[in-house]
Amino acid sequence: MTSMLLILLVSFPVRIAVLGDRTGSPDDTEFEIAVSAIVEMSPDIVLSVGDFVEGNGDVETAVEDWENILPVLQRLTTAFPFVYTPGNNDIWNEETAEYWRQYTGTEPSRTEEILGITFVVWDSSIESEFTAENLETVKDLIDGINTDDPWIFTTHKPFWFMAYQDSAAVSDFKDIMEESGPLAVIGGHIHLFAAERENGILYLSVGPSGSAVPEPDPETGNFTQLGWMTVWPDSVAFAAVDARGVYSETINTGEEMNLAYLYEEQLIRARPLEQELESAVMTLVPVENKPRMVTLSIDPGTWNLNPETLDMVINDQPVDLVFTQSPEGSPYPSPVVTVSLEYGSRDKELQFDYSWQVLRIINAFHSEIVLDGERGEGEYREPFHTNFADFSGQPAPIPETRFAAATDGEKLYIFMEMVDCPVDSEDYGGFIFNSLDDAVLWLKVFRDGSSEALIFTSDGELIDWESGYDTEVRVAENGWCIELAVEVPLLKLEDQHSSVHVYRSAGEDFGTWIYPIDFDPSSMGRIWLQR
Repeated sequence: MTSMLLILLVSFPVRIAVLGDRTGSPDDTEFEIAVSAIVEMSPDIVLSVGDFVEGNGDVETAVEDWENILPVLQRLTTAFPFVYTPGNNDIWNEETAEYWRQYTGTEPSRTEEILGITFVVWDSSIESEFTAENLETVKDLIDGINTDDPWIFTTHKPFWFMAYQDSAAVSDFKDIMEESGPLAVIGGHIHLFAAERENGILYLSVGPSGSAVPEPDPETGNFTQLGWMTVWPDSVAFAAVDARGVYSETINTGEEMNLAYLYEEQLIRARPLEQELESAVMTLVPVENKPRMVTLSIDPGTWNLNPETLDMVINDQPVDLVFTQSPEGSPYPSPVVTVSLEYGSRDKELQFDYSWQVLRIINAFHSEIVLDGERGEGEYREPFHTNFADFSGQPAPIPETRFAAATDGEKLYIFMEMVDCPVDSEDYGGFIFNSLDDAVLWLKVFRDGSSEALIFTSDGELIDWESGYDTEVRVAENGWCIELAVEVPLLKLEDQHSSVHVYRSAGEDFGTWIYPIDFDPSSMGRIWLQR
């Protein structure tokens, strides 16, 4: 007994370095800096919160990334006890779970004891929301440990801080934590640092250690970092560390992180801009139950919006704002609204940009189409659609690209013409369609005639799209053409309109017909299918 007590006295405090996400926008230089810093700091344990590899649903890409990142990780895994936690970019199906086991040598969910501390690792990689079933899984993991000893709960997704979760399930989760008494509950995934203590437990969202953060802002937890946790048998201290300094756990609370997220996601509801109209309408939606002064500064792009600056107090009711507009030429660059306000109990300052979406519509008139990669006489009506945007909403630098649509009642046809890139590089046209059952169809057609077709399911899985479409490619002297056909019954139509993204990736240049581009049907363009 005396020797055991002596060991405990010698072992504590235990110093744990916490390694954040690498994926999202991987920055390997930042990741290697974080790894080197941990090596120099020489912790007793290294704990990861997951997301080592960038697979984006492609197993082959994920495996390549594992092979690239493992030598970097081995600088830590061979020097210190290392606790692996799987992230959603590491595991998204059974195949990638097997690769996880192969590369890490661990089970995705497990308990392990290191230097007198028990780590309970729960695999939340494929979970989109916290459920009652998850509660049972967490209970089963905890049941196998002695909760009277110091222990830490770790998982990738910090559901306890994430908006739109089932509040009852999260409350039940916290009740379980309070009953079993971990020192800390730790996640990552959000790429923001936040911390709160509740009933003696430290709840954490750890920021990224290897993702690009163009505009670091420690006050909102938005910066590349590593965590430094000091553990005693009955308490824990935490600090976030980067090249600029050491930050206490109080710099950003979970409530503040949630409010900042909700303001960016919910404050503005703007009617998409239409070039045929003389006005634009925006609604400000309250987020907090207190008056807030909101300042709007607008870069009008090509739309000549007026007014360009506005101060407005919002209380407990939405406020409608009307702007005049007189658009000129291309819809890009589209307007960018810079929003400034205070939020939270500490009146922290928040500033973010909102890109005002442009609504673009193209008509697919009824026509007889021969799918041959050529534009036959009378198949597609003028004018063809042009004017593409890059990832920032500015006019795209891609070589001249234009497209038109048609239908024969059974299929939707799109014909796209493209001038060649000045240099030999990968070149493809991309098409994203809103489909049935809240799925999204994603097709890439390459200059050599090959294609990649995937379905992004409502469960967040990427599976092969095997039937219901055809493509033809024709290469000319200075350019090439794509002609594709998609069976109309596959598409989700609203008032005979299909929601669609059309884009082109040509080497380092990119252009999208509708900015911004994502898998959300509400941000897609519209193609009207004539009956």
